[in-house]
Amino acid sequence: MTATLLFDMDGTIVESDHLHFRALRSVLMPHGIDLDWETYRTRVIGVANVVTAATFLPALSPAERAAVLDTKEAAYRAMITDLEAASGLLPLLDWADGEGIACAVVTNAPRANAELVLETLRMTNRFACLVIGEELPNAKPHPLPYLTAIETLEGDPARAIAFEDSPAGATSAFAAGVGVVGMLTSVESTALRNAGASVVAHDFNDPALLSYVRERTRGEPKRA
Repeated sequence: MTATLLFDMDGTIVESDHLHFRALRSVLMPHGIDLDWETYRTRVIGVANVVTAATFLPALSPAERAAVLDTKEAAYRAMITDLEAASGLLPLLDWADGEGIACAVVTNAPRANAELVLETLRMTNRFACLVIGEELPNAKPHPLPYLTAIETLEGDPARAIAFEDSPAGATSAFAAGVGVVGMLTSVESTALRNAGASVVAHDFNDPALLSYVRERTRGEPKRA
């Protein structure tokens, strides 16, 4: 059983929360909901679409909710023209490759979103597997997405690290027995630590993050 690095996508390997916010706000407005950033930041980031739809559109049927969120995801994908990987991510992935450490993306985003983001970042081949929470019986914050990634990679939870920007994602990873690094993209450090993050960092160059990776995987990541 090997060490693994497991990455959430939106807000972790790429800063895309602002695009998701704009897309969701646009589809909720016709339903009389004027979504603000604080509500989005605290109640939507990291949460599965089915839960978001039930929270904000309780009067609609499940099929109607799904249609609204499908429209939102299509609007989000239409906004993607150019993306940049989070600072320090590529050197960390290069180090992991050199150490033989498998990497995966574990996300609640729809597969179409995840594949488009990775393609736009030119990172499709940088991850050994892509786990889509909503394709499983339970998405984050349930531990199943991370347990699935570890099983697929034949990894050891005790030597695995998840990089997460939301309490829901951190809760999922922590419950799977994975070490958690909280990325300070949109959520405060206290919320991430309360959800299980051992370390919080602004990007993948952070010395505390790199030290934690070294200790948990028993390797030596180089700083970008």
